[in-house]
Amino acid sequence: MKKTLIYTTLFIGLGLILGLLAVQPSFAQENEMQVANALYENGRFAEAAQAYEQLVAQGAHDSAVYYNLGNAYFRQGDIGQAIVNYQRAAQLSPRDADIQANLAMARAQAVDQLPTTSSSPLENFASATRQYLTLNEMAIFALGLWFLFGLVWLVYRQMENGRGKEMLQYVLILSGLFMVIATFSLGSRIYVENNRQQAVVIAAVVDVSAGPSADTITEFELHSGAEIELLEQRGDWVRLALPGGQVQGWIPAEAVAIYSVDSF
Repeated sequence: MKKTLIYTTLFIGLGLILGLLAVQPSFAQENEMQVANALYENGRFAEAAQAYEQLVAQGAHDSAVYYNLGNAYFRQGDIGQAIVNYQRAAQLSPRDADIQANLAMARAQAVDQLPTTSSSPLENFASATRQYLTLNEMAIFALGLWFLFGLVWLVYRQMENGRGKEMLQYVLILSGLFMVIATFSLGSRIYVENNRQQAVVIAAVVDVSAGPSADTITEFELHSGAEIELLEQRGDWVRLALPGGQVQGWIPAEAVAIYSVDSF
């Protein structure tokens, strides 16, 4: 009995130590976040941006960090980096009104006012659901509807014929319909996010060339904040497409930033 008490105490003590070690980085990041916030509040926006970038490099992929980082860049007039980080924040907290408002404000100050919708119905459908649910939330929602449909189906099969079964039949049809819509939505999100690399021009001005070389003809130019799609990469060059996909060209890879949180 005494040995059991000793072993239990040691086990609990070891668990507490491991728990404290696991929480320690969070405390450190919280302190660094406070330092970055203080720099921002004192108008030292460039230093604040560096502090937030350091937090991101340490693995703090949090919507608040990206939102504050976007604010720090916006106050410096760096529209491209502001949009990139607002987009990253929106991916993690799509229903946050402040993030959406600041993203719209930054977009309004971009030189190139490009459409934010695609000509592809699939991409537009995925974009519509992205405004309300993260990809993980969408997956959980779709899975929940699958379970609901299965449960209703099992109950329906066990019920005897009558008015109750007729009423349950309508529930079965509705749950099945919502399940199909949610599954299609999830599939479209996964397809678009795995096959479409959305990016933002972060260079002040960049020439869009006909080929992956500075020696080719310049077709047009883009400015900081232009939201584009990346099609492929060759060495230090990437081929882009403007919304709609009809206008394409090549720019240096360093002139753009992918805003998918899973891509960096």
